[in-house]
Amino acid sequence: MRRGPPVRGTDGGVTASALVEVRFAVAADASLLASLGAETFAETYAADNTPEDLQEYLARHFAPQIQARELSEPGTRFLIAEVGGESAGFARLRDGPPPSAHRAAHPVEIVQFYARARWIGRGVGGALMDRCLAVAREGGSDLVWLGVWERNARARAFYAKWGFREIGTKTFTVGSDVQDDLVLARAP
Repeated sequence: MRRGPPVRGTDGGVTASALVEVRFAVAADASLLASLGAETFAETYAADNTPEDLQEYLARHFAPQIQARELSEPGTRFLIAEVGGESAGFARLRDGPPPSAHRAAHPVEIVQFYARARWIGRGVGGALMDRCLAVAREGGSDLVWLGVWERNARARAFYAKWGFREIGTKTFTVGSDVQDDLVLARAP
């Protein structure tokens, strides 16, 4: 496991000497990833989507059998961030090109990148992103890209801080609602 930076409390101090640990997910983590994915997606987007659209999206994308299938896909890696043994967030990486004219020899997509609400702003995202970029570098990737909802200002600011720049757009569908995502990229 690779340790991230100390987790900062709301008062700016390090919380109970806890450190963020980021590990690769294994097949036995399928149920954890399904529940963590559904929880974090709902926390992030429930206020901006109808309950019907949100429930349809969650049902189609988060279930133990879905994450088990994703875990077994060639070129896919899941990373799980933990603090004191508690799952705090996760990321899913997948080899593949961005949906734009941007060319790269070995691009990798950050398909999903979520932290539980109570861990946002406390070092989990930074530790997880640091590990995503390290995995990309170690795998020989020359481009890391992701999609972010154009209305998600917090995520856009986070990615900008990490050096991601806009290279295009794509659509993302939540239930019946087709939304616009920005495609961001950087070198690993």
